[in-house]
Amino acid sequence: MVHQSQSSDPRGSLRPTPSDGAPGNRLVAWIMPCANLVPLAGLLWWGWDAFVLLSLYWLETLVVGFWTILRVATMSHGSGPVTGRTIAGALGMAGFFTVHAGIFMTVHMAFLWVLFAGPWTDRIHDARDFIRLIVIGSGLWIPLIALFAGQGALYVNDVVNRFVFGRPTAAGATDIGDIIGGFYKRIVLMHVAILGGAFIAQMIGRTAPLILLVLLKTALELRFQIGRLRPQAAPASG
Repeated sequence: MVHQSQSSDPRGSLRPTPSDGAPGNRLVAWIMPCANLVPLAGLLWWGWDAFVLLSLYWLETLVVGFWTILRVATMSHGSGPVTGRTIAGALGMAGFFTVHAGIFMTVHMAFLWVLFAGPWTDRIHDARDFIRLIVIGSGLWIPLIALFAGQGALYVNDVVNRFVFGRPTAAGATDIGDIIGGFYKRIVLMHVAILGGAFIAQMIGRTAPLILLVLLKTALELRFQIGRLRPQAAPASG
């Protein structure tokens, strides 16, 4: 006999805890891996090189950081009662995270610029050139919209689960440390693999390694999304 795991809401009533097989969670979890396949079009038909692809993944960090800030500001809680001080603390942590992540991204872009920009250094002189030539001219705005929508769907799904249905989020993280730690864990894992593949692609000088890099990034995203859902699996009871 299969028993459904239950959790109690503040009024004492029991509600079922969704499993990782919940249709809504599963559908949302597939959005990001699918969005990560969009860059294949850039490599195959739009003439992207390693720097353009790495710029996309750098901008993806900005997108993920934006939704992480919203999570910290709206979904985190302290150990004590929900008071104005707790809300102010969450907003303060969101501001701190914004500054810290901004420094991280600045150093990251400097690293990419020195190692991978190549001929782009003669064409890009400021942020306006980067937006005009890389984001718009190379078509990065297309996968960026897909990635932004995918991350937004994950956020909305978690908000609805927690505040409307009283269910745990897919990631299971409501503590500020868990949310911020999850961001950096994701970024470090993704970009260590991405930079390793980019170095190989740069040495070989062909498109095929970049295609493999996109597939690797997509596989990592799929693994990450499966990891988001795993904590929700309801334990079996006798």
